[in-house]
Amino acid sequence: SIKMSGKNISNLNDVKNRFLLLPKSAVEGLEHEPKKSDFKFIKELGIGSFGTVYLVSHKKTKAIYALKAIDKSVPENIEQKANFNREVEIMYKLNHPNIVRLYGHFEDEKYCYLIMQYIPNKDLFELIPTNGRKPNIKLITSIMKGLISAVYYLHSMKPIIIHRDIKPENILLDNNYNAYLTDFGWSNYMANSQIKRTTVCGTPLYLPPEMIEQLGHDETVDIWCIGILLFELITGTTPFEGNDFKTVAHNITELKITWPPKMDPDAKDLVSKILKLKGKDRLPIDL
Repeated sequence: SIKMSGKNISNLNDVKNRFLLLPKSAVEGLEHEPKKSDFKFIKELGIGSFGTVYLVSHKKTKAIYALKAIDKSVPENIEQKANFNREVEIMYKLNHPNIVRLYGHFEDEKYCYLIMQYIPNKDLFELIPTNGRKPNIKLITSIMKGLISAVYYLHSMKPIIIHRDIKPENILLDNNYNAYLTDFGWSNYMANSQIKRTTVCGTPLYLPPEMIEQLGHDETVDIWCIGILLFELITGTTPFEGNDFKTVAHNITELKITWPPKMDPDAKDLVSKILKLKGKDRLPIDL
């Protein structure tokens, strides 16, 4: 049992070096904190920046989950401890049909684990047209509709939640090609509309100009990323070219977009309304 404020909590695993916030259901005595041995590991789904994701089944209920395992001894993970805790806190608040659900979390001496909804197909990266393949505009429209619904939901929260890392790899697709936004490792709150965030985070090719120039940012960074994503899904390339990050960053801050000569005029017009240097000028999300 773990002792807190004179109270022994027997539902928690005996872990000395706690990494994440305590599971609320275990603290409140509603259930025991899960253990690794409660799950059957089926296969590895992928390795990300901060952890490995496995397909697992719960031995008792037979339910299928994606289990994200984060090594607590890795220096980079230790540095990101606050981000991991915020990710868990934020994901517990979310309940939207186009956002991957977090069902629970637990930890042992070596790892902490996130019990997440399993999406049984692929990520959006595989739909990017390559080798002359034409984009499936009807499918892209459907996927973008789901993604925009998810982002609108996040920006409607109080306080506002910004994702800050929207990219193809962080949008999962089920067998019906419904989109699910995942990986909230860089997400944060916008508690005050007058105070902007200053952290530079996300993926270089998707970074908005205000992050590169460290001017402070708000939820409109997500709108910028939606514009980059739409461009990439239609053309198979990203709008800002360069052989190194310095060149790419210069083109972003100067808004030097490389438009393909045969890009659909309506798609070009839409992307042009999203990719604006100032967040306030970007096309707002409206359902």
